Amino acid sequence: MPSLRLGSIAPDFEAQTTKGPIKFHDWIGDSWAILFSHPADFTPVCTTELAEVARRAPDFEKRNVKVIGLSANALNDHDKWVEDINDYGAKFAPTNVQFPIIADPDRKISELYDMLDAQDPTNVDAKGIPFTIRTVFVIDPKKIIRLTLSYPASTGRNFDEILRVIDSLQIGDKYRVTTPVNWKKGDDVIVHPSVSNEEAKTLFPEFTIHKPYLRTTPLKVDGKLVQIEHALAAVAGGTTSLGIKASNGIVIATEKKTSSILIDDSMLDKVCVICPNIGIVYSGMGPDFRVLVAKARKSAQAYWKLYGEYPPTRVLTQEIATVMQQATHSGGVRPYGVSLLVAGWDINRGPSLYQVDPSGSYWAWKASAIGKNMVNAKTFLEKRYNDDISLEDAIHTALLTLKEGFEGQMTEKTIEIGVVTVPTPEEIDAERMAGPNDRPKPTFRKLSEEEVRDYLAL
Repeated sequence: MPSLRLGSIAPDFEAQTTKGPIKFHDWIGDSWAILFSHPADFTPVCTTELAEVARRAPDFEKRNVKVIGLSANALNDHDKWVEDINDYGAKFAPTNVQFPIIADPDRKISELYDMLDAQDPTNVDAKGIPFTIRTVFVIDPKKIIRLTLSYPASTGRNFDEILRVIDSLQIGDKYRVTTPVNWKKGDDVIVHPSVSNEEAKTLFPEFTIHKPYLRTTPLKVDGKLVQIEHALAAVAGGTTSLGIKASNGIVIATEKKTSSILIDDSMLDKVCVICPNIGIVYSGMGPDFRVLVAKARKSAQAYWKLYGEYPPTRVLTQEIATVMQQATHSGGVRPYGVSLLVAGWDINRGPSLYQVDPSGSYWAWKASAIGKNMVNAKTFLEKRYNDDISLEDAIHTALLTLKEGFEGQMTEKTIEIGVVTVPTPEEIDAERMAGPNDRPKPTFRKLSEEEVRDYLAL
């Protein structure tokens, strides 16, 4: 088979691992992934590497990176080897291997990824079968190979360098930049050649021209460009909004307060229905929210026209996130000054809650908060949330969370609530049997002022 190249789709496979069976692409999900191979268990260099990866689990987690090892041995050998790895690593720091290790005794996955050392006649096992090359693959959420590294058996891998490359790739994906020699997170970056000087004046106000083809710009240590920071500041100054995923639905809620008693608050909508199965709430700049609502509704209707059903929550969230991300690197525009909580139900994933930030990043949450009281609200939710919470209890928890930082009196006029309900099996069957022009029964709706008043009275 031809060699895998940068830009190739990482081959999918099913395998047995120390954490159970996996299907590789499903296991990656929406994360980045590192697949790194080992010629055999109980090898000295690889033992030190696996211990290092286990100790640095927080570094991978904060970058949304999943790690998976591969060794050409059976599972029972892997389990014994993990004990040795933890024992060795504990000599330096607490070590607990939690990432999966693939069992590949027949070399099928190694062959699929072109990891067999067929060129080195000395790198074979007792049966004469080639060992796997000690290879690293970095794979992005689209399942595209972004980095390959092959190491000799005598040299341990440098995971500082691997993390550095991941930082560079992730920053390059978010912004129109590349990174120079020996770059580390926090150093200046290179403005991408596709960005004109006129665009650069908007996108990177502090950029420096060294040569016509070489321009650099500061990038903050936390990886956020100045424009994104301004957008996040707008979110942080907005009213508090939150979402809670329950066992039988989702609640999203927000403060609805005006800057003047002269404003007709009946014309304000902070919780909006996008389509019968999805609703959103925001914190930040209202005009930006209205634009995104219009785009989201248009996208949902286009999906209905094409497929005869409304989009899954994740699909619509990706559409919104793409619109927001494009605004971070387009000349003459600024990022959207809002963060969103997107709540919905679909037949594939059930109830789902996503948060989308001005950079275009999005994550699935069990509970989250955005806006000026975000930190305190999240702390409050962490203490009260559990996976078995019912929708009724989630609504009460949402109100209690908002009350923690609410200024003034909470009334049905100053709070907006939207809920996602899970349809019954009978309702799902009825929808499947409906005609092509029949609209589905809504699973998302806004609570009326009377309903909100009743909840506040409890």
